[in-house]
Amino acid sequence: MATADHLAEDLERALDAGAGRARPPRALLVPPTVERLLAMAAADWTVIGVAWLVMALGPLWAGVLAGVVVASRIHAFGVILHDAAHLPLRGKPVRVRLLEAMCGYPLATTIDAMRYHHLRHHRDNGMPADPYFKAGVEARPVLYALNVLRGFALMPFWSVRVWFGLATWARPGLRNAYGRVFLQDRSGADLSESREVAACARAELGQAVFQGVVVAIAWVAPAAVLYGFVLPAVLAGVLAAWRLLQEHRYTPTTDRRVETTLATTRDHHLTGPLTWLLAPRNIGHHVVHHLHPQVGLEHLPALRAWYRANQPGYPEPG
Repeated sequence: MATADHLAEDLERALDAGAGRARPPRALLVPPTVERLLAMAAADWTVIGVAWLVMALGPLWAGVLAGVVVASRIHAFGVILHDAAHLPLRGKPVRVRLLEAMCGYPLATTIDAMRYHHLRHHRDNGMPADPYFKAGVEARPVLYALNVLRGFALMPFWSVRVWFGLATWARPGLRNAYGRVFLQDRSGADLSESREVAACARAELGQAVFQGVVVAIAWVAPAAVLYGFVLPAVLAGVLAAWRLLQEHRYTPTTDRRVETTLATTRDHHLTGPLTWLLAPRNIGHHVVHHLHPQVGLEHLPALRAWYRANQPGYPEPG
């Protein structure tokens, strides 16, 4: 994971060098820990377990609501895994693999894949190499709606990625397609010898085992898997696609200055009854997340409050 770590270090240096950046006290810059992320994942799995009981034993209307709750927690798994992607990882100790299994596999992804595209998004936000950038999407309602609706295909698409990635073990020449199509690489570089792409492909093995287990359970209880997991996971993909569009202003950028980050990143759903569904685990505090991507999710509200009081030009929630 050396290349991914290098991307994170480049980003930190670029932001630190930017003019006009307020300097928060170090006490607010608390990184996530694997233990805290595992605790979050365990809490969300507990909620899912209760929701499954309601779906199995309750009336239809309660089952539908419980399905939405399951979708919200699968969405939260993506946010937790995203925080793990910002950790300065060296290899994958057992506790990191456990976190990946708890939060990544239900999303049909891995920490390696998340780090690949997400760290590049942070480093190159609004630039041609930004995997998430969609020029002009905010001014084109039809395009905006299509980008939200493509969230329906997110989980199925990532599920295909698993098997395509494993195929690159036998055919390294497929790594270019794997990296560009499934990892959203926009560098234009030859990826056939990329150690980082190869690491992402190797990580797909655990995900493939998870998918095999899900298929085996579906063979015995297809309705339970469909309503308890597949449909909520698809809905979670739509929620994630919508959230991504909410988090940024899609204006092309040419630098990584703090002023540029403030102008192109948005906070949303900081409080209120829909926060648990649309911006779980404080991910709606997105401006400070981009200013300090290695600060843990639970510490973002306090950091945002400090920036609101001390950083000129801090934007209002979108």
